[in-house]
Amino acid sequence: MFAQKSLAQLNSERPLADAYFDLDSSSIRDDGKASLTANATWLKRWANTRINVEGHCDERGTSEYNLGLGERRAAAVKAYLVELGVPVDRVVIVSKGKETPFCTESAEACWQQNRRGHFVITAK
Repeated sequence: MFAQKSLAQLNSERPLADAYFDLDSSSIRDDGKASLTANATWLKRWANTRINVEGHCDERGTSEYNLGLGERRAAAVKAYLVELGVPVDRVVIVSKGKETPFCTESAEACWQQNRRGHFVITAK
């Protein structure tokens, strides 16, 4: 089944869970560690897959600051995956800063959804 799916199909199914961050932080939370452990298992099972990890932020702060924070978040996710045995050359990081929010309301519940490391499968 996996081999028959397109990248678009795989990404729409979201087999890799996002890792969420606290405000102004790039530290992996405990719930993020659980998600990333499951993601690492999936990535090791499908050993030819390659991914982008996008670092996202909420709308607060300047664009420049959030691009840096997004980069630190994506790098933290990548480092954790590598610690779990995912080869470093299969993971590319990209900072999206606050430019592509998942949720657009100006409220904490929405902001929390935007502070994340998001996965995009780029090759299989």
